[in-house]
Amino acid sequence: MKFLTLFSFTLFLFVQPLSAQNTVLSADGVNVEVENSKKIITIGGSITETVFALGKGENVIATDASSTFPKQIFSLPKVPYVRNLTSEGILSLGPSLIISSDDANPQSAIDQIRSAGTDMILVEEKESLEGVIHKLSVIGKILNAEKEAEILVEKNKAKYARAEEIRSTLNSKPKVMFVLAVRGTSNFMIAGNNTAASTMIELAGGENAFSSYSGYKQASLESILAANPDYVLMMKSRFDEITTGLKSTPGVNTIKAIQDDKFLGMDGNYLLGFGPRFGDAIIDLMKMLHPDSNL
Repeated sequence: MKFLTLFSFTLFLFVQPLSAQNTVLSADGVNVEVENSKKIITIGGSITETVFALGKGENVIATDASSTFPKQIFSLPKVPYVRNLTSEGILSLGPSLIISSDDANPQSAIDQIRSAGTDMILVEEKESLEGVIHKLSVIGKILNAEKEAEILVEKNKAKYARAEEIRSTLNSKPKVMFVLAVRGTSNFMIAGNNTAASTMIELAGGENAFSSYSGYKQASLESILAANPDYVLMMKSRFDEITTGLKSTPGVNTIKAIQDDKFLGMDGNYLLGFGPRFGDAIIDLMKMLHPDSNL
């Protein structure tokens, strides 16, 4: 009996810290005690990528429509886009855990998922090195993969520092216009300040050609002509649509970037996701903007 009591006490001491380590504060202020991470649904491109980068991809049973990496996800079921969630479709897949970016909506769907007894954790998204570190660390804690998360944190810190070092040696900052989309034949949505695209352009040693704007806005033809960017940057998935639109728009097709055929396309989640490949994305964009710098 003494042996059994001692064994029970020892087991209690062992189990308690493990449970505490799995209690995570969701970005919306809800404490979630993660009990089972064997059947995960990931919502948000960088969230999905992070879970796979931490070596937990085999536990993912579905992703949302914004997730595009890694390639393994294309064989998985899809749930609606992060800002247009439906509880019925998600719960029908039987997840034990949902990890989502903090821009998940509507709130009613989140409430219904939690009311059904399914753990759902929102992870704050910030477009900075600190935001990347936070994301990796939180998801690492959720999945008991803190060591793997720390490795990714250190890798991104090193790449970030390398980019900072390179920027200090550059002699010029090319002007870059990021085009998010083209509507019709000549309505171009461009990135101003306070956007992921602007942050990446600056980290890669470029200058946002529309730094006087804030957010993503439609640019007038006159403003594009006045900006006269050296490069046009866009998501690879919209490359043909945007380049065709720019080249076929009278006046706009005279800007420097078009005359010099300097169109750059990158995978959207890679460039704008601020996920586990954040540091690599900075260096790759830097190579594109500074091709003569032997990076």
